[in-house]
This record gives sequence, structure tokens and C-alpha cells, in this order.
Amino acid sequence: MITGIDHIVIAVHDLDDAIKTYRNLGFTVVEGGRHPVGSYNALIGFQDGSYVEIIAFYEESPNHPWWDLLHKRGGGLVDFCMQTNDIRADYQAFKDQGVEMTDIVDLGRARPDGYYLEWINNKTLGKYQGIIPFIIEDKTPREERLPKETTHENGVTGIEALTLITRDITLPKQIMGSVLDQTPKILQYGDLQANGYSFEVGSHTLEYLTSEDGPIDTLLKNNAPVPFSVEFKTDGESKEFSPEETEGVRLSLV
Repeated sequence: MITGIDHIVIAVHDLDDAIKTYRNLGFTVVEGGRHPVGSYNALIGFQDGSYVEIIAFYEESPNHPWWDLLHKRGGGLVDFCMQTNDIRADYQAFKDQGVEMTDIVDLGRARPDGYYLEWINNKTLGKYQGIIPFIIEDKTPREERLPKETTHENGVTGIEALTLITRDITLPKQIMGSVLDQTPKILQYGDLQANGYSFEVGSHTLEYLTSEDGPIDTLLKNNAPVPFSVEFKTDGESKEFSPEETEGVRLSLV
């Protein structure tokens, strides 16, 4: 069963610069480690058990699923992962809905302290990437994969909502409705000239929007990565940041 957002992925060109950026925004950022596929990351952990993965590349990796999203489509918020306690059952549920995916594979990375983390996950492909989540189940204890530091100067405690954009709004409605066994809530945003649906998953909200005009339409025409924005829960001051301030992410504290 899918239990909530595991993490969201922000792809950047320079990891050190991105770490400084997010620390200046009041987030506690910790070094993650290196993957054996050419990428390395930093993490922002939250009290609700979710986290942000800021990812960059330490060597050329054109076969990596996020390489082109960064180098050809602009990077920023590029993907999201959902936590499951039965990855094979949920994988099959997505497959039954026709979602194009890689096989489930064993992966891992070494933390800076030398501890080697292991998990199993997949990746979504083609038109489903960035719209339908990839899923993850841990082999080593999940708490070892999560950042231990979850207190932030800006008061953020977790992810409130992740908003994704698409031309075909019926696609995620059907797939996510079936996999989550949930009837979505209808959404209408006048300021964005957009409409769509939302799903509640654990303490998190997934929003799917479409539009034929306005900022969403512009991004879709420009082939931007389809995750649109993220809202974080905060005990501090509510704020909204522009993509220029956040390594390309539409980010708000609510």
C-alpha cells in the first residue's frame, strides 16, 4: 500500500551552490552521498517522514533518467517518489493501469559516514514520468536513509502538497484513482486558469492540474518538467518564493 510521499527530487547543475541556496532559505541541508550511476545528492528531512533530494551529477551520465530533465529541459522540480510497504503489489497495480516503467531494481548509496543504504525501486518512463510516481521500499532500515536533522530555521515540518501539470488530466485521474482506491476532489484555480483533481495520501496532497492558458500552458508548451510546485507546512512565517530564488522550484511555506 502507498503510504505517502517519500521524497521529491530537485535536479541542479551545481550541488554546492544549491546547498547554499536552500540553507539561505532556512532549510537544514545535509550531504547525502554518491550513487554508482554518476549522481550525488544532498537531503532536507522533515518531521512528517518525507524529504527533499537535491541531485546533481559528478560525471557524465546521459543514460540517467534525470540527466535530460536537467540538461535539456531546465531542471528544478523533476520527479517524486512515494513510499510503499508492498512494492510488488503497488508496482503491479500501476502496471495493470498501463504505466510504462522500468523493472524493480536493487539500488543503494554510501552515506558520508560509510554506512551503505539499500532499497528497491523502479522509475516511471515516457509520458508517465513526473506525473505518476516511482515507488520505493527499503531493505536497510528506512530511518537510516532519512536525514536525522528535521528541524529548520524556517519552521518547515513537512510536505503539504505537490502540484503536477499535464495536458491529459484524465490520465492521472484514472491511474491514481485506481491505485489509491480513491475518488479525487475536483479543483478549480482561477489565478492559474487551471482545473484538475487532488488525492490525499497519508498526510500529503497530490494535485493534478491542466490549463489551456496562463503559466501552466506556457510551461507545457516549453516542455518543462511536469512537477509544477510544492507547498511545505511550516510553524513559522508563510512565504512564497520564485523559481529564481530556489534553483528553479516554485516553492511556498504555508
